[in-house]
Amino acid sequence: MPSSSRKIRSYSQLPLNVGDTVELPKRSSHHLVKVLRLDSNDAIELFNGDGFNYQATLKLVGKSAHAEILSKSKNIAEASIALNVVQGISRGDKMDTTIQKCVELGVCSIIPVYTAHSIKPLAVDRANRKHEHWQQIAVSAAEQCGRSVVPKVHAPIELNHYLSSANHSPEEPTHLKLVLDPMGTSALDRHAEVAKATVLVGPETGFSDQELTAALSKGFSTIVLGPRILRTETAAPAALAAMQSLFGDFLQ
Repeated sequence: MPSSSRKIRSYSQLPLNVGDTVELPKRSSHHLVKVLRLDSNDAIELFNGDGFNYQATLKLVGKSAHAEILSKSKNIAEASIALNVVQGISRGDKMDTTIQKCVELGVCSIIPVYTAHSIKPLAVDRANRKHEHWQQIAVSAAEQCGRSVVPKVHAPIELNHYLSSANHSPEEPTHLKLVLDPMGTSALDRHAEVAKATVLVGPETGFSDQELTAALSKGFSTIVLGPRILRTETAAPAALAAMQSLFGDFLQ
């Protein structure tokens, strides 16, 4: 049985109501029972993206696990600004790290993009598997960090398709649109009024000159995060942390 000081949380896609008993999905059941070694009547917490935490008791019925919902409370772990990351797809497990840490830092959505210097576009079946894997990374990170909403990880697309299809209206003065560029000279403006931010982050070797030009033409601005060159898996979390400190909830 896990330590009583640790809150065990599990994501559910079902509607949740106090007094209901819901069956947990196989992934959650396996994790709670086989990995964490929970038993019937152990306390768990459920969430489904509606802004509440649901306190529940685990019930084991045969090979399945159920949760009896006892009460609910308002979740206060969501970010006060809407943070979005457009991430050049990196190699190996670096994308896993980026997604996990961005979720912990309050990201709303993550859009993986193919760029001139990223991995080549994957075959459809492999891309689908990667997409499902990345979304599950986001689920696990949201469970761990206490959030009530699982950020959406979009299916991977080409960067030029994102730039041409997304709404990049210049009439949004509180929407901060940034491209991380180690050769840039501008820093974050601590006096800006920001309600929403979108950050473009390149893969291991960054964006091409043509990609930077295309992003700038869509209203993005280049910024640099200090004098050191950051790894691709470090850059997006660092940018989110900086914005949470300046405009978000780090100082609340």
